[in-house]
Amino acid sequence: MDNKRKTMGKLLLVVVAVLFLVYTAYRLWADPHRGEVEKAEESLPVDAMLTKQQAVSDIDYVLDHIESRHPACMDGLPDAVKKQGDKEKEAMGGSVSVLSLWQSIARIMALMDDGHTAVRPNYSSGVPRLPFRCKKDGDILTCDGGEFDGNRIRSIGGVSEEELYRTFLRQSSYELEEFASVLYANHIDRKDYLNFLGVDADTDVAIVMDTPDGQVEETLRFEERDLSALDKDPFISFALDEEKGVAVLTLKECNYNDEYIDTLKEFFKAVKEKQIGTIAVDLRYNGGGNSYVINEFLRYIDIDEYYIFGDVDVRYGPFLLTDEKEKIINEQEDGLVFDGNVYALTSSGTFSAATDFAVAVADNKLGYVVGSMSGGMPSTYGDLVQFQTPNAKLLFAVSYKYFHRPDSLKDAEPLKPDYPVDADRALEEVYRLVE
Repeated sequence: MDNKRKTMGKLLLVVVAVLFLVYTAYRLWADPHRGEVEKAEESLPVDAMLTKQQAVSDIDYVLDHIESRHPACMDGLPDAVKKQGDKEKEAMGGSVSVLSLWQSIARIMALMDDGHTAVRPNYSSGVPRLPFRCKKDGDILTCDGGEFDGNRIRSIGGVSEEELYRTFLRQSSYELEEFASVLYANHIDRKDYLNFLGVDADTDVAIVMDTPDGQVEETLRFEERDLSALDKDPFISFALDEEKGVAVLTLKECNYNDEYIDTLKEFFKAVKEKQIGTIAVDLRYNGGGNSYVINEFLRYIDIDEYYIFGDVDVRYGPFLLTDEKEKIINEQEDGLVFDGNVYALTSSGTFSAATDFAVAVADNKLGYVVGSMSGGMPSTYGDLVQFQTPNAKLLFAVSYKYFHRPDSLKDAEPLKPDYPVDADRALEEVYRLVE
């Protein structure tokens, strides 16, 4: 009996030791989150100087983390990315500004064709901005709001607007240019991004614009503003048109929280009470967030089972494993299940989880997509791990998954609306379809 106990004890120790070794190996070589930054440090100022050795070290650090995490790098870095990395390092002088390093890393990452794999400085203080937002419509960039609302911008800091946009495309991570134009308009009012695009701007900057009275040049001072504090509108809201039988749920961000859950329930209670027959989910200019907002929404839709994604390729160190397409059994909300018409409104600003939301409506045959093509591809890289470069402390993210859309026959296609119209006219088109 004693010998049997000793044998069992030894066997248990061996099992524990093997499990410990497997776990340790996983954490060291396979865990996608290994080395991920838990609390980001403040980046060095953009005008701070590094030695060439420090700058090269930061670039190599970024390239190493892309190669060891990204699903597209199972056979090493793509040739274009590797060549760009070598080019950036060779072009450096004896000293390198943090701004120049940021630009170099951005040009490298742009070649990954992944809107989630990107780099930026991390500053906790307010960002100095121009006294207006911007909007881009085709080739035209205009002031949006404030004293100069509607004026077309021709140049900033002596650099033509066309050249600024071309530089932004070379130094930005995106999948479709439609979304890149949205990012550009959202960032071009920021002092740090103007510097990033080659504008020598400090406390103020000269802007040439077309006004109703002709072309003028204005020297405008940057203001430190926290736009999140200025935006008082809730991220989720709804409105009911009883006469037309249309209910509009507006989702500006994909935040899965109590506010979302509670508001969604209120929405469907109101839809049932007013006997609304058509729902429009407004995802225009929604940059994404948590995809669980889709699952919660579908609890109120008349469908027994559905798919959010198709197959998902996941990178674990040297291995790329595929999670097969998962059928989700719908846990419907008793008494509030909606079986009417569903429309998803999209624009070039619809990205990430917001694109997934519209794709779920389309690929599960739940309704129709109305508007313009979304800014993100339905099949896309995603789920991020974040790191900071050792010297400049630039914050960068790398995707470690590739999500396929539910409809495998459309895997390589962008999200094409069933009813393509200008995004601004998407809701108008829903009313036309209802009538």
